[in-house]
Amino acid sequence: IADRYKNQSLAEQNSVDIAWKLLMSSEYTTLRQCIFTTRHELKRFRQYVVNFVMATDIFNPKMKALRNQRWEKAFPNTTAQRRTSDISKKSIDTVSLMEDDNNSASDGVEEALNLKATIVLEHIIQAADVSHTMQHWNVYK
Repeated sequence: IADRYKNQSLAEQNSVDIAWKLLMSSEYTTLRQCIFTTRHELKRFRQYVVNFVMATDIFNPKMKALRNQRWEKAFPNTTAQRRTSDISKKSIDTVSLMEDDNNSASDGVEEALNLKATIVLEHIIQAADVSHTMQHWNVYK
């Protein structure tokens, strides 16, 4: 397994592979049709699954750095970052909703909202993964 995943996030990558193979089996055709109907939706869903499961790897410094970078893009916290952040240029605060006729403006707003939503979900999943091990032993009986 270590060779297969290049010694990176072994348990997480293996979990994604097993779950994805199961989801792609003929037994779950109807479920897949409910989750995604186009190739684009399938690719996007898979990326969500991968990102959410990989968020549980708290020991991988590269993954942590990528998550932190995406958080800063989604939620810049200084004026300098707001000016230089690609995503903030497309955020609701900076794109007039009156520009709905312009698809690129609408796409930018949607992209910003999607980034914010997914990075928050990744952090929630990571917090849940870490905190569940802190429960008293009686909880698991």
